[in-house]
Amino acid sequence: MAGQKDGRGGPRNRTGRTHDPYSTPLRDANRDRLYGMLTARAAMTLLTYLTEINKAGATFFQEYMANNPIPYAFWASGKVKDVSGETFIEGLLAMSPTNIEEKYRDNYITVDPPALAVRLLDIRLALRDEWIADLAHVREENADIMKVSCMTSLENSFCLDCDDVDFDDDGGAGLGPQE
Repeated sequence: MAGQKDGRGGPRNRTGRTHDPYSTPLRDANRDRLYGMLTARAAMTLLTYLTEINKAGATFFQEYMANNPIPYAFWASGKVKDVSGETFIEGLLAMSPTNIEEKYRDNYITVDPPALAVRLLDIRLALRDEWIADLAHVREENADIMKVSCMTSLENSFCLDCDDVDFDDDGGAGLGPQE
């Protein structure tokens, strides 16, 4: 449980991995959901690859994904191992190779779920690297948003001040009709 000592000198998060001594339950939950989202995106990527290469493997994996969803969305609930995607990966690793009969031939194709799990983990790692590269630009993004907001606010306040100004025919500015 978060905030409890694990005997090794640091607090444990809900999945049992020691990450950060300042970890909180909310941070742990966010991290677990992020792992789940990363695993789900990796699964979708793997499904796309399998669809192009191995139709029988893609069918098997699609059925597995439908039967073992990863409830990573904030409105979904589930056990920590389900939310983080660990149950999904461990389920694949625990399965034995499966023979799938081909529809139009007297043949079968063997699908190796542990091999799919290893490929899933590799894809998950590659996606993590891409996300880290993308998230490195958050500071610049935030600065750009603040800059645009400040400029818009400044322009709006300048325009509001100028709306009361009345320009005379001789080019001078006045605050209304002069006598």
